[in-house]
Amino acid sequence: MKSLKLKLITGLLASVGAVSASAATVTLSGTSFDVSYDDALVGLFGSPALVGDTLQWFPSGSPGFSALNSRSLTGIDFVNSTIALTIQAKQGYKLTGFNLSEGGDYAFFGNTAGVSASGQLRATPLDPLGGTLTSGIVPTAAFVGNMPFDFNTHNWTANAAVTLASNADKANVSIQNLLAAYAAPNQFPAHAFIEKKEVSLWVGVIPVPEPESYALFLAGLGMVGFIARRRLTK
Repeated sequence: MKSLKLKLITGLLASVGAVSASAATVTLSGTSFDVSYDDALVGLFGSPALVGDTLQWFPSGSPGFSALNSRSLTGIDFVNSTIALTIQAKQGYKLTGFNLSEGGDYAFFGNTAGVSASGQLRATPLDPLGGTLTSGIVPTAAFVGNMPFDFNTHNWTANAAVTLASNADKANVSIQNLLAAYAAPNQFPAHAFIEKKEVSLWVGVIPVPEPESYALFLAGLGMVGFIARRRLTK
């Protein structure tokens, strides 16, 4: 019995350890800021890459980040995914805002068919603490239908932007994406498909002088004033 209990406890501890090992905080370090996220919660986005001041995602796989009306008995296929990030400015920098750009392709035909892409960009300053700011993700152009049985895809893009009221050292940022493809059941011919292929989040930063720089600047002004006064007294 003791041996059985020991095995059960050992197995439980091993499973807990496996869960802990499978979820970890990943930090990407850039020139002016760091980005942290939970690698177990990337959803349909996948893991990002940091290039300069821009985070980039390239969702892949099958079916990937896509909606296809034939996958639903109601004729509407709806997918959504949200990724959460913590962005920390490095010493000597401040966060000013965030710009989101997304894109992919789509195709639909039939009087009852269509597609949509939407979502929300949210930013909450943490240092100093501020209210949450939001921006809807809006396609840059209307979606255009195809002729019946034309499955050639068209490109689509969408944008969102948030500007921080006060520059911040740290902020939580989340991106929520929604895709929908719909066509009324039993309406032939009708077909709809949309996919997200890329996401880019540009992080706005500005350099801020260190206290030592302010001191040197003030000392320089004082020296200039001293020299000017000496010249006037000569």
